[in-house]
Amino acid sequence: MSGGGADSGPEAPDDLLGTADRLRLAYGQTGDMSLLRGAVTAAEQARDRRPADDPRHASALSALCMLHRLRWERERDERQLERSLAYGRQAVDASPPGDPELGRHMSSLATSLQEAFDHRGRLADIDEAIGLYRACLDVLATDHPEYAGTESNLANALLRRARRHPDPAALDEAVRYARAALAHTPAHDPMHPVRLVNLGGALAGLAQSGRIRHLPEAQELYEQALRELPASHPARTSVQGTVRQLRSLRRTFGV
Repeated sequence: MSGGGADSGPEAPDDLLGTADRLRLAYGQTGDMSLLRGAVTAAEQARDRRPADDPRHASALSALCMLHRLRWERERDERQLERSLAYGRQAVDASPPGDPELGRHMSSLATSLQEAFDHRGRLADIDEAIGLYRACLDVLATDHPEYAGTESNLANALLRRARRHPDPAALDEAVRYARAALAHTPAHDPMHPVRLVNLGGALAGLAQSGRIRHLPEAQELYEQALRELPASHPARTSVQGTVRQLRSLRRTFGV
């Protein structure tokens, strides 16, 4: 019979992943936890409807890693963090050879590991995150749209480690990757001011470790970021405070 509406059967797995992502985005705009729980349900259904060797099965697991991380950030229920880590590891393990999404899965797990490190302070968590970000750079082409972001994530992870466990080599490496991420980010990119702040923070870390010669460049980067950040950007107040601190330190040390 022509002209009738389409039969509305069960959602296909790809549609379910799309549904999960739309619900996640809606949660980000509204903060409505029922949307986030709905996203988890849709991602679980997508996972269950794909065989284990299907790349989209790994994508569903990776989505669950991210969604449970969001629940952890909101609820501070450690079970959500553990689920995020478990799903992240399953996603990486389930990715078939040549899976173009492998880098994204590793990055998502690394982000959850950074959350775990912040929460429980275990060096093994941040070291695993750093290893995953390095592996991401190995599988991504240098012109991949997520390459600079991964360099920046690696720099931040190294800086996180060095702040808890002072390590001059980690600080130096954080600066190298933060500088590379900035160099690979076009000036018109919305992430450019963020990358300026990230490099400035890494250089400030070097200054705090005693290498005060890096204070002027750190200040310049934060000031440039202020010029680039939109007036309504939530980070402006924090960046302004850092600029004041850097100016004060430069006066104190005469650099």
